[in-house]
Amino acid sequence: MAKNLPTASQIREWHKTLSNWGRWGPDDELGTMNLITPKKRLQALGLVEKGETVTLARPVVAEPSADGPIPPQLYMVESGEGWDSTPGKKDLVAHNASEYVGYIYHGFVMTHVDALSHWFDGDKMYNGHSADAVRTKGGATKESIDLLKNGVVTRGVLLDIADLKGVPYMNEGEAVFPEDLDAAEAKYNVKVEPGDLMLIRTGNWERRQAEGPKHPMLPGNGASGLHAACLPWIKERDIAMLGGDLAQDVIPSGYSEFNLPVHQVILTAMGCWILDNCNLEDLHKKCKSEGRWEFLVVVCPLRMANGTGAPVNPIAIF
Repeated sequence: MAKNLPTASQIREWHKTLSNWGRWGPDDELGTMNLITPKKRLQALGLVEKGETVTLARPVVAEPSADGPIPPQLYMVESGEGWDSTPGKKDLVAHNASEYVGYIYHGFVMTHVDALSHWFDGDKMYNGHSADAVRTKGGATKESIDLLKNGVVTRGVLLDIADLKGVPYMNEGEAVFPEDLDAAEAKYNVKVEPGDLMLIRTGNWERRQAEGPKHPMLPGNGASGLHAACLPWIKERDIAMLGGDLAQDVIPSGYSEFNLPVHQVILTAMGCWILDNCNLEDLHKKCKSEGRWEFLVVVCPLRMANGTGAPVNPIAIF
């Protein structure tokens, strides 16, 4: 465990000292997406050598689970059942299959992007915009996911903490500290840079597959993830987006005042977008086989007008 862990009052102070409020002007809603410049995209495109792709998404399964009690809903509006396919007998009316799908994507199961409107610090969200701008009727009128309508195209870096520790997955409640991030950079010969999408693999997806789904917030359960002590490290690296194989934070956080301190400071103070609930198992295998932990990454959330986030299938390209 790291020494000199921050106190709750220090974390509260980080809302100010690690803040990007006003950095890109008083009306800014993009936050750290401003760091992904055309030059940054061209740098990322230069990492493609083979044209091979890897998904970072979990499958969308329309079944309830312990960590997803309200599952995606899938109803077939039309299907192929009951049509007469006897040779010589054809239905006179053309037909096809279609479905209705509905889901709550925020949570601990579905791969999604958190917009900056997803989280509040008191009555404010990033850059001082009022929480009232996210309305019961109408949704997020500020800092909506629709701001990413042109997609996120940047350099991705995988800090593979489970691999660093030599385990298939970390334990529930096991935290990642700044020294782990430093060690991962050193081992994998990679440096997190401004404008990157930094991905943290602790093995939550693999643990879910091995042990079955558990709700991480229920007593006796938990999840591996970043300790709040990592927040200054993340601010120093100036990343554009933070991704991981659950909700970024170690659970429990160790603070009665903050359930998810990394989430809260990242979104509301830094204005850094979040990519939750990735499947990083396939990416881990690809990085190991290629011997490199940097790649082009493309994230294209659904263009949901006034959404506080959106489901996504991120793609790493080697």
